[in-house]
Amino acid sequence: MKKVLTIIGLSVLFFTVVNSQNNIGIFVGGGISDMRTLQETADLTNSINADMNFLPSYYGGFNFENIITERQLYFQFGLQAISRGYSSNNDSISYFIHNAYIPLELKYKYFFSRRGEGNVFISAGPYVAASYKGTKKNIALEAAAEADTTGTIVFSPEIKFGKLATDDMEPFDYGINATAGFGYSHIQIAYNFSLGLRNMIPSQLVSDYETAGMFVPKLKHMNHSVTVGFYFSNK
Repeated sequence: MKKVLTIIGLSVLFFTVVNSQNNIGIFVGGGISDMRTLQETADLTNSINADMNFLPSYYGGFNFENIITERQLYFQFGLQAISRGYSSNNDSISYFIHNAYIPLELKYKYFFSRRGEGNVFISAGPYVAASYKGTKKNIALEAAAEADTTGTIVFSPEIKFGKLATDDMEPFDYGINATAGFGYSHIQIAYNFSLGLRNMIPSQLVSDYETAGMFVPKLKHMNHSVTVGFYFSNK
C-alpha cells in the first residue's frame, strides 16, 4: 500500500510540474470530524453511532489546479494535512488522528462577474490518506490501569497504527472527496466533505472475525471542513 501511495503521489506531482498551466494555491481551515460504524444489528449500529460525536478538526495545505479547459475545467490534486477522529461517551472517549491527505479531483468553475474575476466551483474525486500520529483518551480505562497493581490492564494515550489485532487502527485510508465554493480574484472560500470507504479496524482483527464466522464490524472516517485559500493566479 505504501508503494501504491508513493507511485500515485509522484506520478501526479510529475504531471503537474511538467505542465506549466497551473493555478497553485495554499489554504487553511477547519471543521468537524466523525467516524461511523456498522455493527451486526441495526439497533446496535444506531446506538453506537448516536453516541459517537463530532470532534473539532484542522485542514490545510496546497492545491494544484491543472487547466484542462481554461476558466472552466481543471484537474486538481492536493498535498494536505487533516485531522480526523471522534469522541463518544460524553467525551470520555476520543481519538484524534493526524493525517497526510492527497485528493485527486475534477473541478468545474463558472465565472460570472463582468470582469471575469468572480466564480463558483465544484469538485469531486477520490482521496488517499496516511495516518502518522494520534492520541486517544479513555477515562475509564485509564483509571482502571492506574488502579491495577498486577500490570494486566495497560493504557497508552498514543494510537498504534497497523494491521495487527493489538493495534488501534489501520494506517491507510481511501475514500471520496467533494468540494463546493466561491472564488473572487485570488481568494477561494470552500466547503469540503470527505467520506472514508476503507474499514479502519485492523485487518488481522477482521481476519479473526471472519475465521470465527462472526460478523465483521466496520469503522469509517467522515469530515466536514470550511477553508479559505489564496491562489497565485486566477486562470
